[in-house]
Amino acid sequence: MNTRPTATIVATERLVERALGYALIARCLAYPDDSAVAGMQAVAASAGGIPHGTALDELVSAARGASREVLEPTYIELFTLSSSPDCPTFETAFVSVEAAQQTASMADIAGFYRAFGVDTGDTGFRPDDISVELEFMGFLCRKQAYAIERLGAPRVGQVLRVQRLFMREHLGRWAGALGRRIVSRAGVAPFYATLGAALEAWIGAECELLAVGPIDTVDEPLLDWPEPDDASCGADGAGAVISFDDIPVI
Repeated sequence: MNTRPTATIVATERLVERALGYALIARCLAYPDDSAVAGMQAVAASAGGIPHGTALDELVSAARGASREVLEPTYIELFTLSSSPDCPTFETAFVSVEAAQQTASMADIAGFYRAFGVDTGDTGFRPDDISVELEFMGFLCRKQAYAIERLGAPRVGQVLRVQRLFMREHLGRWAGALGRRIVSRAGVAPFYATLGAALEAWIGAECELLAVGPIDTVDEPLLDWPEPDDASCGADGAGAVISFDDIPVI
């Protein structure tokens, strides 16, 4: 017999749903090789209760019907490697004017990850990649759910504070702008238009849910942002998906 209070059950279920939402968007933004497409479809298959309304509902439907043959050419056109001048998928292209500022920002992001036992150094992904930042927020949702069940109020509060801080200082500043940019450049490609709209709507809803506003927001990438210092883009289909699902939330 389940003796957990109803409020606890509802809270943990909502956090699991939020984690699925972050995972779905992250995997839809990955380079659409066979494993990435399978990953997005797996998440979509279990994502019937994702909150925040119709934008995510539409993305779930789009992901369920996705195929590499359809998505790959459009992805390449939209996100030309990791340094797309139109839709760069990493934070510092939007917020870092100088190389030193880029380095400091990436170090700060990596510090968030390390504080929770997450090391992206061997993944081939930049720490400020949109998929990595989204997966990290999903990981924090799962960790908060675990804290509610096992660790008590102080740990719950700690994880919630980090979610708010990461949204305020990082993800919330630029992800909405990336979503709008994807929509404006997706043209007649319905999957990516749906994805861009979902990303913008999700970030706005999450900021509202967390009762936090970004320290600032941007409308578009910088005209002369520093070039990335690596070639991690997943464009060859290798390492195209990053997932925090296997990282213990303890």
